[in-house]
Amino acid sequence: MPRSRPNPFPAAVFPALLLFLLSGVVSPARAETAQPIRYSHKVHVTDHKIDCRFCHTSARKTKYAGIPSVEKCMICHRSVAVDNPEVKKVAGYWKEKKPIPWNRVIDFPDHTYFPHYRMVNAGVPCLECHPGMDKAGTAVQERNLSMGFCMKCHRSRGVSIDCWTCHY
Repeated sequence: MPRSRPNPFPAAVFPALLLFLLSGVVSPARAETAQPIRYSHKVHVTDHKIDCRFCHTSARKTKYAGIPSVEKCMICHRSVAVDNPEVKKVAGYWKEKKPIPWNRVIDFPDHTYFPHYRMVNAGVPCLECHPGMDKAGTAVQERNLSMGFCMKCHRSRGVSIDCWTCHY
């Protein structure tokens, strides 16, 4: 009776899969994403010293940092820069009671779990993962949020590197 050979497929695929995940192909840095309003993080964060979490309120309590509502924008823009063409667009959405149809800039693959609130509440500065956002004319993800980047951060902070910490 011939002896059956073990299937080499899983053993051969694992190194290739690991290299793929570590390469950053999963969530690369992106070029500028077109938006319905030319929102400037530089003006708000650097020039006016508004904390990221003022607009991205859900960053402290949910998986997502969230996109500010038109109502949040209008807290200031009912009286600030009302003649600015981009602020007029915001006011138009407010008047029509419609959300601004922002386009997602940062996204993670479906198989990952990234709880924004854990990072924020652990004191990880926003610019650690979003470098240059404070100087960006519009939102641009300059950091490649690869598995390698995340693992390096987890190791430096003594956070679990167990696969199930971040993967479904």
